[in-house]
Amino acid sequence: MTSLDAADLTALRVLSGTYAAAADDRDAAAVGALFVPDGVLVVPDPPAHLDPHVSHVGRPAVVAALGALAGTLATTHVVAGARYLPTPTGARGRVRGTAHHLLPGREGPSDLVWFLHYDDEYARTDDGWAFTRRAVTINWIERHRVSAIRTDEEVTGR
Repeated sequence: MTSLDAADLTALRVLSGTYAAAADDRDAAAVGALFVPDGVLVVPDPPAHLDPHVSHVGRPAVVAALGALAGTLATTHVVAGARYLPTPTGARGRVRGTAHHLLPGREGPSDLVWFLHYDDEYARTDDGWAFTRRAVTINWIERHRVSAIRTDEEVTGR
């Protein structure tokens, strides 16, 4: 591929946003469907490894990897910016953002915030753009006490 047109760029932005929304909705199957069948999700293992460290290969493995969110009360993934470039086989991108993880605690909930970026590779499929590889790097982590939280399903998804 020599260039990405406006429709491609829009579709890639939508793909990134759909991943974030599906993760927040705890819809692991929807996240898995955003990958090609043999797609790879490489995640860190914080706090020991902030770089991409553990590979999950294939849609079923990607779906299983999303099980890590089960220990949170809620998450909010924010896409802050992205850059997409054509490659000979599709496209690649770097997507920056934050991932907020609302965690239970004895003294009340806390927000574990990952400031991160995704290094992505994409392929155009019959169904549109899909991830062939998504590698998550955490740039830094902060933890904040949460002073108030709504407890309805809108926040927790439960």
